Amino acid sequence: MIVNAHGVVLSRRALGEYDRLCLVFTEDLGKLPARFVGVSRPAAKLKALSEPAVWAEYRIHVSPRSEFAKCVGGSLVSTFPSVREDLARTTAALYCCELLDRLTAERAPSPEKYRLLCATLAALEQSPSRWLSLAFGLRLLDLAGFSLRERAPAAAASVWEALHETAPAELAGLAFDRTAASEARILLESHCEAQTGRRLKTAEFRESLRAAARPEGVTA
Repeated sequence: MIVNAHGVVLSRRALGEYDRLCLVFTEDLGKLPARFVGVSRPAAKLKALSEPAVWAEYRIHVSPRSEFAKCVGGSLVSTFPSVREDLARTTAALYCCELLDRLTAERAPSPEKYRLLCATLAALEQSPSRWLSLAFGLRLLDLAGFSLRERAPAAAASVWEALHETAPAELAGLAFDRTAASEARILLESHCEAQTGRRLKTAEFRESLRAAARPEGVTA
């Protein structure tokens, strides 16, 4: 069966010499492992559709006899070009994708998670805020049944409700507080790790960037 499904690529990995296996989070079918055949060849037509944090409408062949779906076509909605030109925003987008992947079972549709992800990526593109990935994670935990609403860190108490309730596009109007963000992110990531048993790879990458940026001899 071939279906049309709007979705966002959460991750990709090589599969054989020229194929890719992507996790695509779709609005109607949930998270699907989808094979993109031949996209690692030069000038492959579907290559852009197989990149992480790309939003597109996919034509997907789904079979109950196959472990993987297969992408047979599609059209881009957005590649979020401004996000991809900025390392901090790219890292934030991939962080959101990884969080959703870790906290979502395959083939379990959640329109609420889908809308949250798309709205957050659009806000990173059009009205970026340093709160966005943190607010996304907190709201995602709500939707996944692991809410932290009643566990606000003291330093983040004044912004806790806003982080859970403000629309992603409006977070640019919330003044950034480094201490509040740091304590909230520590809580978010430790809670996520407790649920999934693994630390986020994007969190490790973020910390490596910060360590590389510190002057020699500075350890904190």
